[in-house]
Amino acid sequence: MSDSSSKLRDKLPDIIHRPDLQTRRQRSVTALFTGLGWMIWLYLFMPLATLGGWFFGVERFQTYVIDNAGRSWASLTIYAITIGLAGVALLVWAFYNYRRFRHVDRRRPADAVTPERLAQSFGIDVEQIAGLQRQRTLVVEHDERGEIVAVTRRASPSPPA
Repeated sequence: MSDSSSKLRDKLPDIIHRPDLQTRRQRSVTALFTGLGWMIWLYLFMPLATLGGWFFGVERFQTYVIDNAGRSWASLTIYAITIGLAGVALLVWAFYNYRRFRHVDRRRPADAVTPERLAQSFGIDVEQIAGLQRQRTLVVEHDERGEIVAVTRRASPSPPA
């Protein structure tokens, strides 16, 4: 493992799940335990599923699907046609959107905010904006309408040791 990836892994908090930073062995063990957990859960869930099947009449499956192949093939044909039509509709919609938006670049970065636009937005002078930007810590108080009422400059907190 490279030294830079181990440094990066050491910096990440435990709550961030990054499989790409795991070794193949770690991913395999995780997949093994996940599969084992699912199998145990299904084994414990099976009696409840059986009770639900008895309650809702699973024996009807034998009567209407297994014993009556003609009805099953008719149902499967209807399902296949429905899936095909839904797929065609999705392709038509995708093609329509491609044709409509193929030359439109909607992923442009936002325009830079100038001090003039910022001052106009906040309803204060450009000189005040320049002064506020030089401060490291500010407390900005607003009224009910979102207008700036007061700005308090605070001393910067000392960096952690």
